[in-house]
This record gives sequence, structure tokens and C-alpha cells, in this order.
Amino acid sequence: MFCPNCGIAMKENYCIHCGYLRNGNFIEEKENEEPLLSYYFGKKYDYYYRNKNWIISGLLGPTYIFCHNYYLVGLILFVLDIAITMFFLVLNHVFLLDQAVRILNIAFIILNRYFWSVVNNPLYLKLTNRRMQRIKKKNPLTYKETIQDLYRLDTMLMGFKYFIYASLTVVVFLIVRGYVYTYLYLS
Repeated sequence: MFCPNCGIAMKENYCIHCGYLRNGNFIEEKENEEPLLSYYFGKKYDYYYRNKNWIISGLLGPTYIFCHNYYLVGLILFVLDIAITMFFLVLNHVFLLDQAVRILNIAFIILNRYFWSVVNNPLYLKLTNRRMQRIKKKNPLTYKETIQDLYRLDTMLMGFKYFIYASLTVVVFLIVRGYVYTYLYLS
């Protein structure tokens, strides 16, 4: 059977092309609701959604998640990152010659930073969206204002957070590296 509205062949009870139903009605599209993240980020929504801040997220690694007020997830990722990094660095020292160790360690660090530059923003968006869903469920009438106010609070002193937490990350890494290398008698 052909659609009486547009003349294209109908599939079962509806037209794929124009949405005409056999009973004379049309399939209505749901109105696209703005994502909650667009209320949270405002003008910066596209910036985060398209991962345009990949450099800072790559340099900070899991500390990036920590800086954005997801402390438990950031801490877990940080511990995992330190553990994997130490394992790989020690593994290089045990099995390879001195020059190859340096090259592989540099390659690992570059790949590790690239991994975090790709993974951090989608993870941050996912965590933030879950947080916004809880706010919307808790405050169905005033959630938009609450979300917008929350963004201002969360981003307050962000540069300072980046500086402090990145400094702490470097210090912790150097301390852990010193202990591991001393314990395993590596140079």
C-alpha cells in the first residue's frame, strides 16, 4: 500500500517517510528536551561535550576528575593510575637495558597522558549528568536554577584547584616512586 500523503510505500501501518498512520493520524516526534548538562555548563556545554579541553584533562590525568569535585572516583582512579604506572616503570627496569628503559618509560607516559585526555571528559560528563538527574528528581520545579547555581559553585577557584591538586599529584608520584625504587633497589 502507498501512503496517501506522500505516495511512498508504507511499511505495515505507517509511512517511514512522513509518519502517516493508516488511521489518518501522523506520528509525532517527541520534543527534544535540552540536556541537563546544557543547563549546568551554559555556554561552555559545547566546550566540554566536544572535549576541547583535552590538553588540561590529559596533563592532569585522574586529578582532573578530582578537581571537579568527584573525590571518591578521582581518588580511586589516581590510585589505579599510580599503581599501573609504577608496575610498568618497574617492569621496564627489570627486563630491559638502560636506554630502552628510558625510551619505553617516556612512551608509556605519553600514551598514559593521551589515554587520560580521551577518557576524562566523557567520564566527567557522565558523572555530572548522573548528578544532574538526581537534582532534577529531587527538585522537579526548581532544578534549572539549582543546576546553574551549582556550576558557579563548582567552578569557583578552578585554576587554584588545578594548581594545588596537580602539585600534590606530582609530590605523591615522586614519593611513591622513591619508595618503590628504593625497596626494589632500582636506580
